[in-house]
Amino acid sequence: SINIFITFSLLGMLFLSPPVAYYVYSLISTNSVDNPSSDIKLSLDLYTDIPWVDSHYNELSKLNTTYYDYITWRREDFVGETINISNGLRLTTVPQNRNSNVSDYYFFGGSTTWGTGVNDANTYPSIFAQRLETHVINFGETGYTARQSLAFLNNFLVETSMSDLSGKHIVFYDGVNEVAHRCRSEINGLGTGREHQIQNSLSQNSLSQKSNEKYSFAKAFEQLTQFLQEVTRRLGAQNASSATERTYGCASDPNRAEEVAKTLVETWQVASDLVKHRGGNFTAILQPVAFVGNPNIDYLELTSSKDLVLSMQYEVVYPLIRQFVADKNINFIDLSSVFDDCDNCYIDFCHVGPQAHHILVDSLVSKLGK
Repeated sequence: SINIFITFSLLGMLFLSPPVAYYVYSLISTNSVDNPSSDIKLSLDLYTDIPWVDSHYNELSKLNTTYYDYITWRREDFVGETINISNGLRLTTVPQNRNSNVSDYYFFGGSTTWGTGVNDANTYPSIFAQRLETHVINFGETGYTARQSLAFLNNFLVETSMSDLSGKHIVFYDGVNEVAHRCRSEINGLGTGREHQIQNSLSQNSLSQKSNEKYSFAKAFEQLTQFLQEVTRRLGAQNASSATERTYGCASDPNRAEEVAKTLVETWQVASDLVKHRGGNFTAILQPVAFVGNPNIDYLELTSSKDLVLSMQYEVVYPLIRQFVADKNINFIDLSSVFDDCDNCYIDFCHVGPQAHHILVDSLVSKLGK
């Protein structure tokens, strides 16, 4: 009886150790011991006298994401003080008076379009809607590349049966995620930054259910196996002196850099052809990033080995994007240097605060027209 009790106790400890360890790690991360980035952002001067900033980052940590075919992922609906999401779309300010002479604008992009770091009223689509007094929809989503935005645009057109885009102006605001995600060494073809994660999850699930075994030892110990693999991976990453350099491949591989730049431009071309064929207007925008141009980012201290390697990727890929888009029939705007000489715009290497969004909208209004 004692041996049986000890055996089952040890098994119980094995089964419980992964969720318990993850729960403890989550508590530590929430308190910013291992991940102080939120505290650093909250202390930035650009957030001085902004009352909603604490609530925003608290709500940001509570958002959940769900997998969807074609578009890969989308944030779940949420109701908060600074973040409101309905049917997968971030709330955009509706102007009190509508100017019927101005087109409707649909903005697509990643987290910079979605609005990481600002409340609903201070996303650039919301400010743009107020400035032009027009209807705006924010289709942005965290981590999205242009290829995912194109897929989401296709979904929207199919679901709404919108064959006529007259009076609609579709804007793709891209560049940051193309480099940050698609320059990663493990990404192939048009894959997203989550491709390997999803493939690994499906592969592990397939192995645990091999030969239709609903109940198996592999499935029983799946959590423990994944936990040990993650611990091993993190320890290996910490001990590898050249891990950061191996993470990205565009700066060291000209072919990879050209592929990333070309696929972005080709995606813009496909989106442009689709929109124009249905009577709408399309504009592709190369978005700003702290590593390009001359913004004042000394206060961010982007000097780690990871930051330096990442900056090299942008220095290689962004000029190629400009080069390839010049040969295409695309309405293109280069806003990569829109925050030049700005002293308090960026909150990290790509996201910006409310002040910066007003600067951005000034350029958007003057360049996009009516």
